Amino acid sequence: MNEKKLKRLFEAARKEAAPVPPADFAADVLRALPRGPVAEAAEANSVFDQLNRLFPRLALAAAAIILLCVAADYGLTSAGLPELGDGAAQLSSQFDLNEDGL
Repeated sequence: MNEKKLKRLFEAARKEAAPVPPADFAADVLRALPRGPVAEAAEANSVFDQLNRLFPRLALAAAAIILLCVAADYGLTSAGLPELGDGAAQLSSQFDLNEDGL
């Protein structure tokens, strides 16, 4: 639009009367408030908030890993390989412990 048309529009708008809201406008607004969607405030998520949301998944993954390790230990023991405790006992027996220490 050129400036001449824009000036005419603004002049016409100035001459018009301001719109008057209906008499029960405030009551209409108050009635419409509970019906509107609840907008959640956008908060910055801290590391603890993110971990709190991820904890059920992390706990499930940790339980699965523990069960897998226990099953592998039982499976390898039944296959004839040494148990986990046998390896620790073998390492501790290899140390030359005397009265002076290590």
